[in-house]
Amino acid sequence: MTPAEGGVPATAYTGQEQFERERELVRRSPQLVGYSSELPTAGSYSTKTVMDVPVLLTRGEDGIVRAFQNICVHRQAQVASGCGTAERFVCPWHAWTYDARGEFVGGPGREGFPATLNGRARLTELPAAEHSGFLWVGLDPQAGPLDIDTHLGPLGPELASWGIGNWAPVGEKVLDAPVNWKLALDTFAESYHFATVHKDTFAQITKSNCALFDSYGPHHRLIFPMKHITDLANQPEEDWVPLNNFVLIYALFPNIVLSVTVANGEIFRVYPGDRPGHSVTVHQNASSMDCSDEATAETARTIFDYAHDAVRDEDYALAARVQESMASGARADIVFGRNEPGLHHRHESLADALAADR
Repeated sequence: MTPAEGGVPATAYTGQEQFERERELVRRSPQLVGYSSELPTAGSYSTKTVMDVPVLLTRGEDGIVRAFQNICVHRQAQVASGCGTAERFVCPWHAWTYDARGEFVGGPGREGFPATLNGRARLTELPAAEHSGFLWVGLDPQAGPLDIDTHLGPLGPELASWGIGNWAPVGEKVLDAPVNWKLALDTFAESYHFATVHKDTFAQITKSNCALFDSYGPHHRLIFPMKHITDLANQPEEDWVPLNNFVLIYALFPNIVLSVTVANGEIFRVYPGDRPGHSVTVHQNASSMDCSDEATAETARTIFDYAHDAVRDEDYALAARVQESMASGARADIVFGRNEPGLHHRHESLADALAADR
């Protein structure tokens, strides 16, 4: 419980000026974009879209993860799609070719571009890091190396300890929603709504309105107990298996949510959209199971579908109607209860960051 109730003005979710400042803050922040297991070997690559910017991630022969704008120097076609392994990336438009370090290594008609191809043509490199089992990028090519140690603080070793980054990637889905990006994140910040919004899904296995909260600078952690956690009272403590008994939710400032259970590790990359009432959520899933077996992989995909459908059809569907209410201006304020510390902390951290940014 927080000491008192709190809240924010409804305009925090609808105001254009604040939205633009928030979008710029997110754009400047380190972005967790996936699991280390998405680049399992030298020569692996993966493509992402981060706030409309196409990104190519590679793992070089030296084992280092690098990131580039997935945009050809010539006419800005994307040079790669999907994921896999490749020594070269060939632009589909005019076959300009790049290696895993982003260097131009060949293409037809070179005599037509004496200035552009005079030893300087390469994909635009972005700051990149591999940390705590996850892949990170920065969107500003001039910003310098990413300092994820400082960004995560004491949370880094804990994230690494679960081993999520080595789990098998299951898939990636996109939710393009008429919902403010903060409202989308708010749906992960409390379990008070489980008994009503998720009465036939998550509330069947997880206690509603019950959570442990801890903050780590601008980040926080919520722990939602499973209904069967009380069975541990009759078991020796040395037999307890943490992930069998609760759900971990990590809110990584400003726009990332990690959800960890015994069966899966989910990433929700929540990006401000093109207006206050719009956001894009990229939902990724990785499984702790051995997905090299097709039957097991199908089980993992079923679990992912279940979780994604609940977020889309329950959380975000309701949030879209809430967004409409706030946009109407009928009520001035949003209330956060004492039992919703994640909401208090998230919005206070954002307010502090925006104030420091002035």
